[in-house]
Amino acid sequence: MVRVAARAALWLLLVRGGSCIEFPESWQREHCVGAPLRGAGGGTVVALATDSTNQLPVMGVINSTLANARRPDAVRFVVVTRHVHALKELLDAFLPASRVSICGGMAEALLQRPALRDLMRLGNSSRVKRKELLSPFNFAAFYLPHALDHAEKILYLDTDVVVRGDVGELAAIDMEGFAAAAVEDCSQQVAKYVNLELLADVDAWGLGARVREHGGACVFNRGVVLFDPARWRNLRLTETIEELVAAFTKSSARLWRGGISQPPFLLALAGRYLKLDISWNVRGLGRMDIGRGEWLLLAEDARSRYGLETSTFDRHVAPSGPFKRTFNPFFQPLAARAKILHFNGELKPWSMDPKDVLHWQLLGMHVAVDLDGVARFSGTCKLRTCATAVNVTTGRRLRSACEQWSSTATLAKSSKRWDQQHFSLDGERWSSKSLGSVGEYYASGCIAPPLCTCLSDLSDDCVTSCAGHWHAYVNADRRRARR
Repeated sequence: MVRVAARAALWLLLVRGGSCIEFPESWQREHCVGAPLRGAGGGTVVALATDSTNQLPVMGVINSTLANARRPDAVRFVVVTRHVHALKELLDAFLPASRVSICGGMAEALLQRPALRDLMRLGNSSRVKRKELLSPFNFAAFYLPHALDHAEKILYLDTDVVVRGDVGELAAIDMEGFAAAAVEDCSQQVAKYVNLELLADVDAWGLGARVREHGGACVFNRGVVLFDPARWRNLRLTETIEELVAAFTKSSARLWRGGISQPPFLLALAGRYLKLDISWNVRGLGRMDIGRGEWLLLAEDARSRYGLETSTFDRHVAPSGPFKRTFNPFFQPLAARAKILHFNGELKPWSMDPKDVLHWQLLGMHVAVDLDGVARFSGTCKLRTCATAVNVTTGRRLRSACEQWSSTATLAKSSKRWDQQHFSLDGERWSSKSLGSVGEYYASGCIAPPLCTCLSDLSDDCVTSCAGHWHAYVNADRRRARR
């Protein structure tokens, strides 16, 4: 077996001064185990990248993809990871028929790229608050079109997704000459992530002019991206991203915010990507809160697409805390029709016990806020009372779904409506300085988990814990996948 150091040395011969990006024919043999990458024709490859020691998220993606594919035997996977043999053993035990190539050495390879190597030096800098975003795996997706140059298309997925549609539909999409396809998100604009004035001077293949032109464009999430590898390589988009990263590391000012890899990806593809239907990346699952404006966008989308009277879902939404802007517990009305569910929020479904998912109406989240202000999910607790729901559009108070359940369930009979926007669980009135963040609000009490519409019905009463969608494919207790 080739050692990591030897693999890195091999890459030194391939980077050619940091310009050309090539993978030799021997790459699979040197770095990968499992199903062969080549020799099985072109087609579409489903690719994942992770440096986590927890293999359950990967199992969830693979199992849900196969379970919903019309031709599961035609689906091929590539997983880039540090933990090759641990994942191989798990797949052999529980999904032996799956066609998965598991590849190591990517982190060492990418660190030979000058831009990423310089980026790692910001580990001790105050410019980067979330140090985990500096991981080379955060950039692996941009190099897959070079590593998997035999594929006709590559469907890159974050490991916190659940696939509920047939990925064969994406394989058949006409890319119309675009190098990538993704789901547009008009709740945010590119300008939110970048310093347009500073970036206008960055000379990355004429990027400055396009930054000025597309700064007001909607963003797109890179957790689900369909690549045309040949077109991507021809446009030198990986090199564009590298040049942006180099500009970020050399600048004393913050060229962008809201991530490390997402902003340069947005900038490199601004105005030149194919827009996928929103059902291919229903995001936000696991988020703790949603603002009024974003909720209205989601509600209108659900109404126009599916004819839903989304005002009925307001019974599950309650204003939270004494904040200047109204926040509500996150609720995703598009989940029932999603082809890919994306748990890109703070609370990952594998952190929630599957038994608790079944009783989500009566359980809440224990959330602890660390010294950096980051909320950490730590379990579930029994709800003490029901928060008062409010119609988001009119502001009118409603009888909440929780109150309806509690009349026949095991909540304390003496419990009253909880006006969580004005009072704590102990009945103390919030002051304007009581809470500094939504995370602190969640840490102050026992709050119901983020909610999604059910898989089978779109009625008002068909609401479930979002984590239930993930646990349908993975049993975390027994550490096994199920079909």
